[in-house]
Amino acid sequence: MKIRTKRVTLEVDEGKLSIDSVKFLITGFQGFGAVGQLASKYLTKTLHLIRIGYIIPSVIPDFTSLEDYGLTLPHEIFANNELKIITIVNHVNPSRRDLTDYTNVVVEFVKKLNTGHVLLIGGLDERFKEGDEKYRWLPTSKATLRLNAPLFMKGPYIVGPLASLLIAFELHSIPAITILPYTQPSRRVDPRAAAVAIEVISSLLGTEIPTHELIEYAEYLEKAEEEVRKMLSTQERSTRDKMYM
Repeated sequence: MKIRTKRVTLEVDEGKLSIDSVKFLITGFQGFGAVGQLASKYLTKTLHLIRIGYIIPSVIPDFTSLEDYGLTLPHEIFANNELKIITIVNHVNPSRRDLTDYTNVVVEFVKKLNTGHVLLIGGLDERFKEGDEKYRWLPTSKATLRLNAPLFMKGPYIVGPLASLLIAFELHSIPAITILPYTQPSRRVDPRAAAVAIEVISSLLGTEIPTHELIEYAEYLEKAEEEVRKMLSTQERSTRDKMYM
């Protein structure tokens, strides 16, 4: 399968895809806390999805890394035929120049797969938290799934490629739900927030997905942050003491 626009091309090896219809397509980006990218990557690894394709941007990034399946690509497509799920793991965000084309190929891909629901994952500034809820969510008008959490509030904007996809799914009458765990905007990576998203997806799939690795990673980062704070506090006190000597 190949879906091409002026700037972006989506390619899938149909020999690796044996699904008449997809139950869920799941993706996210490097927004607040990199929650969407981290959760989709973790889900892909934990449920043993295989790479079936990729999205080629107009400009190739100047970095990559090595995974069990080979070199990582900017936007990778994975599938688990048994669970009928597909993930798009975005190692980079689409550039502004490519964003419309990227959105168009994903929309066309979703339609060709006869997808039940798209699950978008992002991060939400924890300053919007009103109670003890762990996340908020936002459905398109055609979504039939319902989550046990408050809806996204009126007023604030959803921004970036997540918003572009959400708008496109609404315009094309595609059922989609955006899952937005609370996170600290100052954190470059927030594994705890990603774990919340995984718990929600686990419930929707009816499949247990362990999150202990994400929690352990979060504890490691939190410990490192605390050590840095202590070191800076010690240096600050030392500087003040010298000023009065």
